[in-house]
Amino acid sequence: MKVIFSVISAIICLALISLLNKMPFRLEEKIFNLIVAPNLYLPFGIGVLGLLFALFGVKGYIRLTLLGLNIIGLISYLIIFVMATVGFQEP
Repeated sequence: MKVIFSVISAIICLALISLLNKMPFRLEEKIFNLIVAPNLYLPFGIGVLGLLFALFGVKGYIRLTLLGLNIIGLISYLIIFVMATVGFQEP
């Protein structure tokens, strides 16, 4: 069961970090539309789920890596979110 939690956390982490990467063949646009188009706050919920799955995953370096990558993904999306919602409000 712990292995399944780690795999789910890794998939969620890759989806969250892929919002920040440049991907070929319009894959990034499809992932972005899948995650962000329904709700602007959805990546935060997905990131928290990734953190929870990582906490219950396999112990050791895998857990630390998944936690670290999920936290980096959440913080980077938070920076982009604040910049987009607050920073672009000026005319």
